[in-house]
Amino acid sequence: MKLPYILHIPSATLAVELQLLSTLPDGRNTLHWQLELSELRSEHDISLAEFYNDAEFVVAATTGQIYKGNIEGELTLLSSLPVMGVDGGKGWLDKTRQEFWYAITAKMGDEQGDRLYGWSLRDWSLITEIQLPEYLDIQQLHRRSDGNFVFYQKRSRDLHKRSQGFWVINPVTAEADYHALDSLPAAGRFKTRNMLALCPKRDLALLPSVDALPWKETDGDLQLGFQLQLIDLNSFNTLWVKTLRWLGNDTEQMLDLEVRQTLKAYFAGEEVDDDEVEDALEEWVDTLKGIRFSDNEDACWLCWTDGALRKIYLSNRQQDHQLAGMSALVRPAQVDEPRDLSNPLNQVAFNQYGYHLQTLGDQQLAVINFDIKVVDISKVKPCDNEFAQLMVSYQDGKQAELEMSEAFRIAYTKEGLNVINIDYLALPECLLEGLQQMQQRTACLVEHVKGSRLEWLIEDRDGSQRTEAEFAAMAIELPIAAELMVQMVEDFCAYGDAYSLRGSQHKAALSDIVLTLAEFDIAHLPLVSRYLNTIDLGRFGAFHIQHTLPVIQQKYGQSLLNKLKYNKFIKSLPAKLTKT
Repeated sequence: MKLPYILHIPSATLAVELQLLSTLPDGRNTLHWQLELSELRSEHDISLAEFYNDAEFVVAATTGQIYKGNIEGELTLLSSLPVMGVDGGKGWLDKTRQEFWYAITAKMGDEQGDRLYGWSLRDWSLITEIQLPEYLDIQQLHRRSDGNFVFYQKRSRDLHKRSQGFWVINPVTAEADYHALDSLPAAGRFKTRNMLALCPKRDLALLPSVDALPWKETDGDLQLGFQLQLIDLNSFNTLWVKTLRWLGNDTEQMLDLEVRQTLKAYFAGEEVDDDEVEDALEEWVDTLKGIRFSDNEDACWLCWTDGALRKIYLSNRQQDHQLAGMSALVRPAQVDEPRDLSNPLNQVAFNQYGYHLQTLGDQQLAVINFDIKVVDISKVKPCDNEFAQLMVSYQDGKQAELEMSEAFRIAYTKEGLNVINIDYLALPECLLEGLQQMQQRTACLVEHVKGSRLEWLIEDRDGSQRTEAEFAAMAIELPIAAELMVQMVEDFCAYGDAYSLRGSQHKAALSDIVLTLAEFDIAHLPLVSRYLNTIDLGRFGAFHIQHTLPVIQQKYGQSLLNKLKYNKFIKSLPAKLTKT
């Protein structure tokens, strides 16, 4: 059953935010609420945001944060795990078993290692915590039909030592068994997220095969056969190895002749420099852009970096999923008169944005890169001629228009910002001009507060932008900058509705300016105290407990010279802060 709600992470916002949307009959989306994920710094930190029942969802970040939420707009941070590594953590939902799993690289003693955590979605109790074998690709996890987890592992990048296989992890006993494949991986940095497809419904894996390289040469056109292999993830047997595309002069921009000649020589047993071979193998595998199993049929879509597509058809499980056929090479071309086609992925949950290829019923395929091309696949069918090509049309998927109330527009969009325009952010005199504009507006807040929002964005003529925190840090050392900031905070504290004004969803207005002043000079602590006694600490106190007070304690609390002023400041704080 399709849920009526959509979880969406909007781009180009000043903070990482989660939206709850639903679809209107005219194709637009309507906003129900928008929440800030204040612990995150980028939308790319999101690993997963998905419903696990009709009313509740989980959000997992690569940086270790795990949230649970519901359609009423309640969002709770459940865990914040210490994550190491470049790619960060990865989360998966098992809706059938009502479990959530999260894999991270974390510090273990003096070293680092991989761990897998599991929670029951019924009460969010921790099921298990498992130490994983070393050097796994924790971004790729498959839960087999028997409940065991399967991780892919490529061993050694060295040309003559490389091997590949899968670890099977029992989540009950934590036992780990390695199953080596009887085939070699490509050398170099094998990008498993694009080049390895796992099919949870069928316990299959599809990945490139580079043990051999078929080739043929006609009239100076050297063509190499790109092969894929299908692996049974229960027996780890290779079900088949097939050539699914020939690359030659017509794909010169994707794979030039020199690389093809290097590969031909290497697989013919000639002596070739190892570094050249590794580079050539990496370029060879990188021509494949993505693999995606179809959800509703025994088939799979392939996409190459030149935009060409191919659909392969598999037999059923009883026939060991043999290659039953493949389509002509599909060449999408943009239609001359594009219709106003909304992005079909506006109607699905966030977790599906991570797929390079997304089938949209029998008629359309979404090819997702930096844009989304909606390809007409209605004429794609099995074809006996492996060199045949099929021209199809595509249209660019457009972002659905978002319908929202005026109050939401002020609260969540740029319309609710106080935008300060200056000439150039690099010039000190322009920074001071921006501060003067901000001070003039805070002197008359009744005219410049938007709803309950007093959030700043400073923008110059080149389009460069800075938030309040970034701008204050840039300007604080300039002459009279601190005085202007002090005047802003004083005017704010004198404003009748200052208590409820926010700079973001989790910060009171001017929080970053107050933090900057506190760190700049101990003389500003009385004003900081006045500010903290003015704002709603129930809503906004966490920021100052986590940032402002630790900065003050570290800078002034250890000094005998500052002891009296520091102690006076502590005594003047609201009880809500001194009890923490």
